[in-house]
Amino acid sequence: MNLSFYIQPVKIDTSCADLYLDINAQSLSYVVIDSNICLALAIYRFKTGSSDETIANNIHEVVAEQSILQQRFKKVHVTYGFDSFVLIPHQFMNGTDNDAMLELVYGESSERVIRTDFMYRHAIHIVYGIPKTVDNVIRRYFELAQCTHLFSMLPDFVNAEGNHLYCIFNTGQIKVVMMKDGKLQLMQNYSYDTPTDATYQLLTICKNFEVNVNSCKVHLSGMIDESSALFAELYKYFLQIQLTPLPEKFQYPEEIGQYPSHYFSHLFSTAACV
Repeated sequence: MNLSFYIQPVKIDTSCADLYLDINAQSLSYVVIDSNICLALAIYRFKTGSSDETIANNIHEVVAEQSILQQRFKKVHVTYGFDSFVLIPHQFMNGTDNDAMLELVYGESSERVIRTDFMYRHAIHIVYGIPKTVDNVIRRYFELAQCTHLFSMLPDFVNAEGNHLYCIFNTGQIKVVMMKDGKLQLMQNYSYDTPTDATYQLLTICKNFEVNVNSCKVHLSGMIDESSALFAELYKYFLQIQLTPLPEKFQYPEEIGQYPSHYFSHLFSTAACV
């Protein structure tokens, strides 16, 4: 586990602040916000292929070494981004087959906690699994935390008309949302080894949903650099690429300005949606 970014004053009063935790198989991030002012931010990267047990142990370590996470918060919001999820139109949702549907797609697992979110704007339910070891450790430290899945909020990141691909890059993985004429078409995690792999995935999405790449706006956030081979490969095929800025809703510490804003924009966009 590596600490990639750490922005934090020496002393912080968190009693009136909200804590936003983002947890997936690749990383753990947290943001502390009080009255729309960002007080602290940290991003940890897990080793590739970390087991659920290792991820849970990593969370224990982060809480132990980050005294701020042991303080009292007004509210705690946890956003999960694990791979196991399915989307169900409202008219087909009955709540009794959730485990069976996840097993059909991802295989049988007794070590999974199943939760659901409802996306009112799209009348779609998202049924998702959280590793039980991870859920246990979060409940141990943040018993009253409000939990949701990242994909239940991602469609709200793009409200403009037209065709949009919203992408969050992590090490070897992209979280992708396709919006066509304002309607949700796809949400999925994709793994990739090379820039060509990642570009192929996005081009295939456009082809499958009959979206012209020249008219599609591609929003990039997360760990991608403008000077990278990955960005150059994407720019060969997508002409309307935008690096997602930080939401104007919040005020940010000066240290954030030392880095490209799209590194963190998805974290604050999530906070703005809660």
